[in-house]
Amino acid sequence: FFRIGGNSILAIQVSHRMSKTLGVDVRVADIFKYKTISGLLSQGLGHGRIEIPKLDTDRSVLSFAQERLWFIEQYEGGTNAYHIPQVYEVSEYADLEGLSYAINQVVSRHEVLRSTIELGADEKGIQIVHSEALLIEEKVLRTAEILEGVLREDINRPFDLSSEYPIRVKIYRINTEGERERVLLLINLHHIVSDGWSMEIFQKELLDYYGAYLRGDKLFSLAPLDIQYKDYSLWQRSYLSGEVLANQLSYWKKKLTGYSTLELPTDYVRPTQIDYRGGSEVFTLGNEISEKVRLLSRQYGVTVHSVLLSAMNVLLSKYTGQEDIVIGSPMANRHHRQTEGLIGFFVNSQVNRALLSKTQSYEELIQEVHRDQISGQAYQDLPFEKLVDELGVNRDTSRHPIFQVMFGVQSFGKEASGVEEKGHLMPYPGLTTYEVEKFDLSIFVDDRQELLMGRIGYASSLFKKETITRLIGHYLYLLEQLVESPQTPYSKISLLLPSEYKQIVYDWNATDKDYPSEKTLQELFAEQVLRTPDKVALVYEDNYLSYRDLDEKSNQLARHIRRRYNEQTGQELV
Repeated sequence: FFRIGGNSILAIQVSHRMSKTLGVDVRVADIFKYKTISGLLSQGLGHGRIEIPKLDTDRSVLSFAQERLWFIEQYEGGTNAYHIPQVYEVSEYADLEGLSYAINQVVSRHEVLRSTIELGADEKGIQIVHSEALLIEEKVLRTAEILEGVLREDINRPFDLSSEYPIRVKIYRINTEGERERVLLLINLHHIVSDGWSMEIFQKELLDYYGAYLRGDKLFSLAPLDIQYKDYSLWQRSYLSGEVLANQLSYWKKKLTGYSTLELPTDYVRPTQIDYRGGSEVFTLGNEISEKVRLLSRQYGVTVHSVLLSAMNVLLSKYTGQEDIVIGSPMANRHHRQTEGLIGFFVNSQVNRALLSKTQSYEELIQEVHRDQISGQAYQDLPFEKLVDELGVNRDTSRHPIFQVMFGVQSFGKEASGVEEKGHLMPYPGLTTYEVEKFDLSIFVDDRQELLMGRIGYASSLFKKETITRLIGHYLYLLEQLVESPQTPYSKISLLLPSEYKQIVYDWNATDKDYPSEKTLQELFAEQVLRTPDKVALVYEDNYLSYRDLDEKSNQLARHIRRRYNEQTGQELV
């Protein structure tokens, strides 16, 4: 499966197709564990079917993941940290009425997009589904100059989840005198009802309904959904209990016993509370590295994710001096067949823990990391939020619990270009109004194209842009060496680029200086004491000595040595 390019997203899709066709429950974990059809058959294909029942109600509890975000919203009195904005430049050939129609059809199809949250009797959130259509607002702007400010305000304004839908759609008409009208479309969803997979569904269904509108087919309808997100939320609460919950917890508790908090060196003192300010930089792995990464993944029968995550483990170990490295990775968490076509907040965080050693090779680490990924697939039902609670992790408001670095390889969107081409929508290149970061670092690699492309988000309250640029350079240089010699112990591989090595070893150590050859070192030091008696001569940790202090201390030490020598030998030290 992995040798022909399989990954976690394709594993979900394959398991769903097999389950539907064969009438048995083939799980994602099975695809990961038994990587061939014969392997699956030898283990006895399928498990007992898990069916999520459909509810006849417009009220439901929140899912575990939703509950965590809703708590943050309540605690902070509203925040922009969990917005998912998309801004498009609309073609002059687009039908705006058709786009509005298509958006409302998607909202009508997925109840979670037209829901609000209220406080229940037990002080927990209850999601309530409404029947009213989404109101799509239009704004007319007289100059393009004010667009950036308007977008910034609309994108970052917090949702009031108790009184408004968790999706906002706005159309901006920019009518500058003497120029053709420009039109922009903002679709802003709250993470509490969406994730990366959901955005793919939204885009595809938007295109389907828009195409039907242009054809004049008002009777067009997509196949009915088996369940809604609220059905999943209630089912999750009952399913994750008893023996199922105990088994899931047992696995993660054993895996994370005694884990170390990653202590990345930062440019600024860590604030007492995460402030979500962020920046980002992009990078490309290049032809040769991209090809070798994919070659290694096929050679070892692992995912590209395992190859790149292993290199990130090595990088962070070299940066921190730690050998116990914990990194998070987003998991689609769509392993139940009925969730594949749903918009909602399903994505889960898998905790990856690697114990490195000085004798281990990159090849060995890759295989160990991949085995860890396989075993973790069977325990993905436990939401990260539930894991944090059950582990009794001490809440530190200055950092994300358990892991501070998020790493992922993305494979969404291979067909997404259709939304742009057929929907007359192009991503707006001027979107710089939303820079949010929830972790110390978030590194994502896109493997949809021939070249592997990367993006690293960083907390700007911790790191300078130059530091992140340097980190990217170190990762690429390290990866280049690792894929070239995967059998070599990675502890022997230098993190420094040749230019950095020259600077540190040679340039910064070019301390040769001429001095009078007719004078002794003691005489030169005595002259310096007279010239700058109060200047700092020596520093050790928090202790400082001036030239005068050092002169006095050295004289005291000399007298002590003379006295001890005289006491032990009966002779004077010359």
